[in-house]
Order: sequence, then structure tokens, then C-alpha cells
Amino acid sequence: MQLLLWGSLLLLAACAGNEGGQIVYPGTVVQPEQESQQESQQENIEVVLPEGFLRQRILAEMLYEARLAYEDNRLMSPPGNNAYDLYLQVLEVDEGNTVAVSGIRDIALRYIQLSDDAIVRNQYDEAESFLRRAAQLLPETLELVQGRERLARARENRVTTFALDPDDLRERNSSIIALLGDVARHIQDIEAVFMINARNDEEGRWIYKTMREAVNGFRLRGNIDIRGTPGILITVPQDSSP
Repeated sequence: MQLLLWGSLLLLAACAGNEGGQIVYPGTVVQPEQESQQESQQENIEVVLPEGFLRQRILAEMLYEARLAYEDNRLMSPPGNNAYDLYLQVLEVDEGNTVAVSGIRDIALRYIQLSDDAIVRNQYDEAESFLRRAAQLLPETLELVQGRERLARARENRVTTFALDPDDLRERNSSIIALLGDVARHIQDIEAVFMINARNDEEGRWIYKTMREAVNGFRLRGNIDIRGTPGILITVPQDSSP
């Protein structure tokens, strides 16, 4: 009871002390003028960051967005939202930025790799298109010259295509197994590389597994490409016998 009474008295004293415009706490008195000055000082406080800090922060964000575009394979398209354009924007702000220069080089090298991937699929026109884009970024570099040489050699190769019957593949009957065995032994004899065109990944893996079993597990050099029409494309170097 005494404790409640003491609390009430403190509250009344505080209210009474506030009648003259003062804020009163036990043991502390703050004049209204002091309070007004403190509030004014707080309102006038501005956070001022060094100009160099803000510039570096903006560049870091631009470089981060450019790298995200690169990882997403948005290399030079779509317009205005690709890695190349973003790196160019960085160079406009910071000429000679080493990260941006390196990033543009990475884009060119990615195009050369895409060209090699297209060569494996015997898509030579597509490979040449990728090399043209790389040339816009890294003209006459060693990597580009080597990429062009690989494409030129590939164009001289002969490509033999074996069509695979979709119904036989679906049933996985003895007819398709025998055909895959013959193709696998032919590839082994001439040491050729090949591409399996399959309608899905599971079908492609089954074709490759069946071919390897036909040559007693010999490591055949081939890849799988998911396409609508199943078949096997064998690339025979020009200087090889049929």
C-alpha cells in the first residue's frame, strides 16, 4: 500500500512540475529551451559519406549485376540487360576498370566454348556465329584463332547419320539393340566421335549404355543431345578411311 502511494506521489509531482513548461524527472530538470536546442541539433545532423565511397558502392553493384547476367548466359542479349552492356556502363564510369575488362574477356571465351559445343553437335553455322560474337570482343586473340582452326577442321570431316526408329526405341527390342551394336563396333574400328540424338535424357543414356555393352565396355567418345528425332551422328575425320 505504501509502495502504491509513493508511486502516485511521484506521478503527481511530475505532472505538477510540468505546469511551467518544464519536464521533470526525479533528480533531473531539463529546461524547455535546452530541449528545443537538442531537437534542433538532431534535425540538422546530416550523414555525409565520402564521394569516393559512394562511387565504389555504385561500381560494385554494377559489377555484381554484370556477373549475374554472365552466369545466366545473358552475354550480349537481351539489349540493355546483358553482361556486355553492363560492363560497358562500368567502363564509362571508371575507364580501365580491371574487373570489367576481365569480364568482357570472359564473355568472349564463353562464346568460343559455345562454338566448340556447337561443333560437337555438327552445327557449324551456329559455331561460326558464336565465333563472330567473340571476335567483336577479342579480335585476333590466340583463343579466337584456335577456335576458328577447330571449326575449319570440323567442316572438312564427314558426318554419317544413322536414324533410329522411335517405335523400336520405345520397345527396346532385339532389332534396335542389334543396330546399336553394329554402330558401336563401327565407331570403335574407326575411332570416331559421335552424337546421340534422343528424345529425352533417359533414352539417350540407354542408347549409350547399349552401345558400350556391345563393345565390352570400351570407352566410346560421344555426347547426348536432346532432340525430337532420334539418331546417331558419327564424325569421321577427313584423313580416316570409311
